[in-house]
Amino acid sequence: MTPFLRFEDGKITLGNKDILAQSAQLSFAPSLQTERVYGNVNQSTLGSSIETQSRTFSPKAGLKGSLAVTFIINEEFFAKDSTVNNIDSLFHVKSGMSDQPINGNRVGRYLFDNMYLKSFGFSMQPFGVIFAKAEYDIYGSLRKSPSFRFQKSSIDPAHALKSFGEVKASNIDMATYVIGQFELTSLEYNILVERKIHNHIRSSEHTSINTTANSVVPVRVSTESIEAQMTIKGNEIVRNLNPLGDAQSGAVADGLSDSSIAAYIYSLAGDRIASFSCTGKIMSQSLSIAEGQYSEGTITVKEIVK
Repeated sequence: MTPFLRFEDGKITLGNKDILAQSAQLSFAPSLQTERVYGNVNQSTLGSSIETQSRTFSPKAGLKGSLAVTFIINEEFFAKDSTVNNIDSLFHVKSGMSDQPINGNRVGRYLFDNMYLKSFGFSMQPFGVIFAKAEYDIYGSLRKSPSFRFQKSSIDPAHALKSFGEVKASNIDMATYVIGQFELTSLEYNILVERKIHNHIRSSEHTSINTTANSVVPVRVSTESIEAQMTIKGNEIVRNLNPLGDAQSGAVADGLSDSSIAAYIYSLAGDRIASFSCTGKIMSQSLSIAEGQYSEGTITVKEIVK
């Protein structure tokens, strides 16, 4: 084993699946608090002082880590049994977010289990490979093993050349709503998961807590809330945006449909990989213009999934 690990020798695996990673950041930290026990008053010091009899640290939670990984989207991770977008717990999105941990993970020479998705997102620009970023919470410790090189003879990455987006303002196609031509220049998708940790008191004195660093993990990590957000840039913004976040053309604000943004991701070879959508309220929009440039509008739609 060489003392230094090169990127091409540092395979990254999530849920026993090798990832076409561009970068990864892995970190761990114990949650410690200071404990002090005070004793006798020391009369020999000026003004007298209470002596500290003992000083130590104690854990107030189990060991927690985090992983952030940037990778190329390809069909292998977003299709299962020939069903497009049947995503398992690696990149679970929407209401089916799993409460089960992701095990069988590797970053370079280090192995770990008990990982949970915290956020997932990607961006799409014309004529570019589509990269995604996922962030995870990890509970427990690390193990070390020999490094392995990622082996793959060819890839068919997701690419904006064949992919496309669709925008609707209160369920009206944006091209129709703006009464003209709507040009979509970039698209960004993000989903954020909030989880709750559940711990319990151990049931017996005989435990592995003192014999292994990886023994203290939550008994359950439940999904509490999920929110999705999509942001687009284009040549127009929504007119008649009302205080409810809807596009209101008439005199009645009640009963208006939500706005939506959808992204349909295809590989460079033209195979459909996945589709992502966000249906909710327009949270913000802006328009910018500068000398020597065309005006650019930005629209953000947010959905409460859970």
